[in-house]
Amino acid sequence: MPTHSQRPLLTGLLAAAALAGLAALPALPAQADTPSEPSPKTTAEPRLSAELRAALARDLGVSPAGVATRLADERRAQRVATEVRATIGDQATSLWFDAADGRLHATVTTPRAAEAARTAGAVPHQTRRTRAELEAAAHKVGAWSRGVPGVRSWGPNARAGRVDVVIDPDATSAATQALRAKLASLGGLIRVVESRDVPRQQGGNVVGGEKWTPGSESPCSIGFPVTRTSGAGKAFLTAGHCTNDVSQPAYGRDGTRVGTSNKNGTGSVNAREGDMGIVDVDQTGWSLAPTVAGWGQGDVTVTGSAEAVVGTAVCHSGQTTGYQCGEVTKVNQSVDYGNVVIDGLSYSSACSAGGDSGGSYITPAGGRAVGLHSGGGSATCSGGSGEKYTIFQPVNEALTKFGAQLVTSDPQPGEVRVSAVSAQTTATGSKVELPNSAEGGTAPYTWSAIGLPTGLSIAASTGTITGSPTAAGTHQVTLTATDAAGKKGTTSFTWTVTAPGTGAPKLADPGSQNGYVGKPLSVPLKATGGTAPYTFSATNLPAGLTVNPATGVIAGTPTVWGFSNATLTVTDATGKKTSLTVTFTIWS
Repeated sequence: MPTHSQRPLLTGLLAAAALAGLAALPALPAQADTPSEPSPKTTAEPRLSAELRAALARDLGVSPAGVATRLADERRAQRVATEVRATIGDQATSLWFDAADGRLHATVTTPRAAEAARTAGAVPHQTRRTRAELEAAAHKVGAWSRGVPGVRSWGPNARAGRVDVVIDPDATSAATQALRAKLASLGGLIRVVESRDVPRQQGGNVVGGEKWTPGSESPCSIGFPVTRTSGAGKAFLTAGHCTNDVSQPAYGRDGTRVGTSNKNGTGSVNAREGDMGIVDVDQTGWSLAPTVAGWGQGDVTVTGSAEAVVGTAVCHSGQTTGYQCGEVTKVNQSVDYGNVVIDGLSYSSACSAGGDSGGSYITPAGGRAVGLHSGGGSATCSGGSGEKYTIFQPVNEALTKFGAQLVTSDPQPGEVRVSAVSAQTTATGSKVELPNSAEGGTAPYTWSAIGLPTGLSIAASTGTITGSPTAAGTHQVTLTATDAAGKKGTTSFTWTVTAPGTGAPKLADPGSQNGYVGKPLSVPLKATGGTAPYTFSATNLPAGLTVNPATGVIAGTPTVWGFSNATLTVTDATGKKTSLTVTFTIWS
């Protein structure tokens, strides 16, 4: 087992997570298109100490007075994000917070979705690229990139509406060069970011501070105290790479035994699914506290959980570096640590060091737990060469995985809101995997569904719908998420199942195309036959052009003159494909 770095915070006895909620700050006046502030009863948030306010001002580069304004803006933006997800769901390509205007921003693909986002209080931005298109590109990049020398990470860039791939500029192997060529074929959907820094699951022998220690190995930090919803008792969350040994004794900050790590081999994940672990607190004398260490800056209280939003402030607490703050910079990233590739991780601009692994990430605006420390860059809080960033595992995934509920000062306020789902169309016999998500209430959630097409089912613990529909027809589906306190949230959508077609699909030849550098170009593709719906793809398009996988429209503004023989492909719902080659001539 590798060495670890973390610093949990066990207030009182087992204390938990490291960072936390800060701020019962006055809200800014609502703008005309922004929902009004909830009453104080629904926002009973912990008080922000002067010391923690100073830490935020230090790490975010703002004045102490500016901290109050920013956190009020962020609390409002978090509520708007929940409303946007609940009303338009997967029609929002991405969400981010802009500290300059204090607003949540949303990229959408239709005027109707833009109006819904505006009504919810967000600033809408029009884009041609759907979330499905970006997810398909990220999936393709992942299939190409795993195991390729020099590839560090890949995932969506929320503000730019593309997928960023981080590659070491010194990597020159044939596999790396071949990957670069493949990435170039996706055009503006992909940006290659050069970086020599190597992300690592931080380790190191450290002493002092509040910690937990797996057996005789180097210490780790506690993330958040939890209770098992199955009635199995008390526990705390931490990093998966700290808990990979089965049924290992776990010791608290004072050296006495606190419990058992990865009991019976069911409490640790350090693989594609995530970097998360759980330690059962099975020794008498230890109790759970909804508090995390502020490391001399005032301890803080956990009020619930939330999904991280790009651009918002986040703080983490660890036994080595104490209480450090920054901004969420990326979400849903795949990270290659060298020994393992992990999907679904998030990045922040906060600093860290060996010994922080497993520690807590929390929003200063409201005290919501968002993550568990997984790793970081070469530079630490005390300096060093390389880049300064941290990587964390989303906490809600860990709660769901281990069937656990956060220990908070009170039950998490707010109603359960299920993210909206667009109308679905699937051919009989096609494989389905449709993930779903919820917010609010008290995680974890139990999922159910009515009206699903025959052959499909929903996983009660995750909300993912899987299977293959067996009969054609139109179905009205309602999804329900029930939280740990019994509160429910629902969303409904139409699911159309089409009969399978015969033969392969046909792609109409659009003929040779001419365009000019700097002038927009649009080429619609049309398909018939096979089994709808169709998915369109293209390789070797001129620079600046991309194809919409759902509509088949090739669009963009050419940036380089010359000739390109592009291969256009249509794939039907059963996986049958047809391709043709079209010559594009771009004039200067």
